[in-house]
Amino acid sequence: MNPLWQARLTLPTRLALAAEEALEPYAVGLSRFEARPDGSLWQVEALFDGMPPADLLEPFAREGGLLVRQVAERDWVALSQSELPPITAGRFHLHGSHDARHPLAHMHDLLVDAGQAFGTGRHETTRGCLLMLDRLARHRIRPRRLLDLGCGSGVLALAAARAWRRRVTASDIDPVAVRVARENARLNGEQARLRCFVAPGLQGRHFRDGTRYDLILANILARPLVDLAPALARRLAPGGRLVLSGLLVAQEPAVVNAYRRGGLKLAGRLRLQGWSTLLLERGRNPEGDVQAAVRGRLALAGRPRFSFAGPR
Repeated sequence: MNPLWQARLTLPTRLALAAEEALEPYAVGLSRFEARPDGSLWQVEALFDGMPPADLLEPFAREGGLLVRQVAERDWVALSQSELPPITAGRFHLHGSHDARHPLAHMHDLLVDAGQAFGTGRHETTRGCLLMLDRLARHRIRPRRLLDLGCGSGVLALAAARAWRRRVTASDIDPVAVRVARENARLNGEQARLRCFVAPGLQGRHFRDGTRYDLILANILARPLVDLAPALARRLAPGGRLVLSGLLVAQEPAVVNAYRRGGLKLAGRLRLQGWSTLLLERGRNPEGDVQAAVRGRLALAGRPRFSFAGPR
């Protein structure tokens, strides 16, 4: 195994978000912390399996401080555990094995350690999804068929299973993520409610039954969210709800428009530190949805395709 290297950038908020997006495909670990209490300056820390590419860091190094150093893997694991305090998002309480459970019985206590798969609940996108799930549960929304697409470590699938006491289908393109999600389900006593498997998007044998879901969660990135819009819209049941995240506020129009063309409407949004979580709904009249989708496609005919805001 290559030695681990850490890059630490100190940047203003806008550039910190851009750096996080640029580094994410190359890093094996990524985190962001406030460097100033007013949120005007952030530290972005990325862990690489080997020396990080200089051309990747250089554009951001010109705008702020940069520290690159080699670290021992065992030190990184210990550090990651100690620097991940418990978080609360609505009635969801996430903590590592080194922290105690929440003392209040009405809280949804979830044990999620830092590991190989994306998702500890501490990023604004995951936290936004948890807050949106809590909002739906408080409004007595009662989905029967639930899907977490791109489940990562299984945080959102576990949260949904705990909030509604329903079985949740959870899939990811990464076999490591699926393995971690299954282990997290076992640690939280939810293995009977989580059905985890490897699948690219909505393809593969597990999706051949054509099930339409009452609630779909997809915390990925703006570009794949747009690409998946037709398939996800088809898989949403009448009256169903879709929670999307992994996108910047500036990318909202492109994502929302893609799903409007599938007959869905924007029902709510949460914005946290420049990141957005969207709630979309399908009406209970499928024929009306189809007509709306056709009108949307006709209105867009001949127009140039959208472009993404931000450094995708």
